[in-house]
Amino acid sequence: MSLVSDQILEQTLTVLKKKPLEGYEIYLEESSHFGVESKEGRVDSLLASRSWGMAIRVLNRQSMGFSYITSSKASLSWEKDFSIDLERIIDEAMASTEQVSPDPCYDFAPDLKSSLPSLPIYDGTLMGISEKVKIEKAMLLEEAARAVDPKRIQKVRKASYQDTFSQRTLINSNGLRFSYPFTLVSTSVMAVAEESGESEMGWEFDFSHFFSDLDVEKVGKESARKALERLGGRRIPSGLYPVLFRNHVVSELLSLLSHSFLAEQIQKGKSPLKGKLGERYFSPHISIIDDGLHPKGISTSPIDGEGTPTQRTRLVNRGEIAGYLYDRYWANRENLQPPLPSTGNSRRSGIHSPPRLGISNLYIEPGEDSMDQLIKELRKGLVIEEVMGLHTVDPISGEFSLGCEGDWVEKGEKLHPAKSIAIAGNLFKLFQDIVKVGNDLRFFGSVGSPSLLVEKLVISGD
Repeated sequence: MSLVSDQILEQTLTVLKKKPLEGYEIYLEESSHFGVESKEGRVDSLLASRSWGMAIRVLNRQSMGFSYITSSKASLSWEKDFSIDLERIIDEAMASTEQVSPDPCYDFAPDLKSSLPSLPIYDGTLMGISEKVKIEKAMLLEEAARAVDPKRIQKVRKASYQDTFSQRTLINSNGLRFSYPFTLVSTSVMAVAEESGESEMGWEFDFSHFFSDLDVEKVGKESARKALERLGGRRIPSGLYPVLFRNHVVSELLSLLSHSFLAEQIQKGKSPLKGKLGERYFSPHISIIDDGLHPKGISTSPIDGEGTPTQRTRLVNRGEIAGYLYDRYWANRENLQPPLPSTGNSRRSGIHSPPRLGISNLYIEPGEDSMDQLIKELRKGLVIEEVMGLHTVDPISGEFSLGCEGDWVEKGEKLHPAKSIAIAGNLFKLFQDIVKVGNDLRFFGSVGSPSLLVEKLVISGD
């Protein structure tokens, strides 16, 4: 941490300890961000920024209050101004406790009892890499996409590189004091393929905690390949067919399903998984994990948003419901003897809001079949590459009707791209009807999956 942050924390602690509170928590995050976008071989946009923010939670008469402050200033010259704001935000946090009903389930995490594992989430070389090298990454990304087929790939949009460094510190009145660094680098590009008046787009990305892991040339080529493969799409006959969902599409569907594993939804009766613990609810081919310690996860961290050590939680074991996700509040609400512990699933979306229950790195365990094997197993059906309208899926009933695009397969071979079609069904039944699981597990943000073969699904075409 910087000298400024150390002084801010000590000032904050001094003021909080004088207040008539049952407990308090301070979360401070210092961060720097760099982003660049290349267009037609030139820098189209560039952003470099530094900021910090501090969020405070206070427990007063069994009510939880929250307030925060942010700034882009980075010198001691503003220390006096901050002291004035400090009194204000603590008073605001205390005042906000009067707006909510008392609840004995509110508390703060205890001090850490043992050392935490070292996680590969910090690249110590990142801050020393020049802006010139990072700009070259974005330009190489664009060049790689165009080079695949210069005649048909004439437009490349949003060829970008971004990185973030942050130092996160959490302190509370129970003696917990923990700080850790975090880095994330990412790149993404959209290529446009054009032929005979037809235009199709292909998007690809990559992310890692380490700069050296990014392969921008591979990302660029893949975006162009996706765009080119969508050219020449046709409609297909309506019917009931087996469907192969590509890993990125499954990840989107799993993201919708994830809410059903949250203890909050279980206890509110908004999840069909309520009361299903120990039952085989999904396909026996499916196992689902939430892993806050996953070395490749975008949400990997040693502690969660309120200071509980993160962990690996098995939610589905070969179709059987094996667990749910908890933070401290919803674990306390369960009211079991002995009380349930948090699974380390308190998540912070930023400084501007208090932590709340959520997933960390949620994924479906991979199987053994390659994509070629899955297509052969499909025989005659649809490989889905893209779905539209996911926001319309009912998260409680699971009913859906979605537009989609993909590839039509016959005799285990791709025949042509398929477009202007729709699929309909139920999200929960879809995960019950899985017959094969691919070996191509990949994370797309905080959710990951391999490709999945579904027994049958209603497809609307011609």
